[in-house]
Amino acid sequence: MIKRSEDSAVSSILALLIGAAVIVVLYFARQVLVPFALAVLFAFLLSPVVNLLERWRLPRVLAIGLVLVVSCAAIGAVVWMVTDQLVDVMNQLPHYKANIASKIQSIRPMQGGSFSRVTTTLADITKQLSMPAKHAAPVPVEIVTSSSIAAIRDLLGPLFGRLATSAIVIVFTFFMLLKREDLRHRLFGLVGQTQIRPVTEALDDASSRVSRYLLMQLITNSMFAILVALGLYWIGIPNALVWGALAGLLRFVPYVGVWIAAAMPVLLALAVFDGWAHSLEAFGLFLILELTVSNFFEPWLYGAHTGISSLAILVAAVFWAILWGPIGLFLSTPLTVCLVVLGRHIPHLEFLSVLMGDEKPG
Repeated sequence: MIKRSEDSAVSSILALLIGAAVIVVLYFARQVLVPFALAVLFAFLLSPVVNLLERWRLPRVLAIGLVLVVSCAAIGAVVWMVTDQLVDVMNQLPHYKANIASKIQSIRPMQGGSFSRVTTTLADITKQLSMPAKHAAPVPVEIVTSSSIAAIRDLLGPLFGRLATSAIVIVFTFFMLLKREDLRHRLFGLVGQTQIRPVTEALDDASSRVSRYLLMQLITNSMFAILVALGLYWIGIPNALVWGALAGLLRFVPYVGVWIAAAMPVLLALAVFDGWAHSLEAFGLFLILELTVSNFFEPWLYGAHTGISSLAILVAAVFWAILWGPIGLFLSTPLTVCLVVLGRHIPHLEFLSVLMGDEKPG
């Protein structure tokens, strides 16, 4: 009896150590694992289209290349359209300077209040700091070429990093789609002949659930974008179609993306229109739609199609966001689906299905 308790304690400690090691690897190897996870997700999403083109007698390489080119072109077109409209809005902001100033004046605290004295003091300090010092000797300015090169590197470095990551994801996706049967056979050889059936069932289950989740999310976010665009157009917000498309795209980032999208038309309404009515209406539109979709529609829809409880979806979003940042938010539900599926088909990982699944343990 004592020996059995000791063995159980050792197994628990070993499981905790393995879990901690996995989390450490996920965090420090995120530069490699994030592009790989994105490629797997896109392979799940694009595989049905590639299979359809192959049934139409199109060679696999050509089908994959066509799907990737069309997908990248569509994403690039949407990004270009949204960026162009954002630049146009920023260029128009100086014309609304008087309106913005009147809004700021309207929310200034009453004279004599504590907050007013604090803001006045801070303004005086800022003004004194910005004034040039008296009798200060002129500072010689020296143009250094290396500084200019460093500034250009700092400016273009993040852009090149994102382009390199995008290229890696595209290459991974291409080869996963091209060699998907070969990858499956190699996995079977890795796990052994006795595990072929459960691994096959797990792969098919995960693929089906992730594909349904992506399809449901695409439909949900598209409908959300349409409703936002129609609502903003009815309110009178300029470029309503662009803000709707941006809301649909940013909503793929759970919990925070939609509020980033909402801030832009709300701030634009503050700058363009007199009064506060249009801004409050725009904010109310996002609030009502998001509360309705996230609290009533999505938990039922995503839970039914992914097999994950609503609480597990929230916890997974926080966990993956801490590990991988915004991309972790985007990948949280598909990754959790895969973990739950593993728990259903592998006995040693059954606790994952019990903790995060939507089925009652029994």
